[in-house]
Amino acid sequence: MIGRVALLCLAAFLQGCVPQHYTTIHANTVNLYLQAPQATSVQFASSENWYALREATKNKDGFWMINGLAKREFQYFYIVDGKLLLPDCRFRQNDDFGTANCRYLP
Repeated sequence: MIGRVALLCLAAFLQGCVPQHYTTIHANTVNLYLQAPQATSVQFASSENWYALREATKNKDGFWMINGLAKREFQYFYIVDGKLLLPDCRFRQNDDFGTANCRYLP
């Protein structure tokens, strides 16, 4: 898996940008990755568990990981160093509070 992350980063670097956010799928689970190498804390919230905050884990490449999410539709966002972050995601959905959430669609 680390090899795949390295290949994704290398391909993005060669194209002139590094992905800020991406997903990988393994059998029936989804893993999310957020690039924030300078961050000291990253939390993840999703509709999968009523937006309870979950601590992300930082890898050596500066990506913060959330592993083992169910492979079904959900909405989500991040809290990076205490500030809301909605990464550049493919699908978004407005919420009831005047903002939007990223939306994962399997």
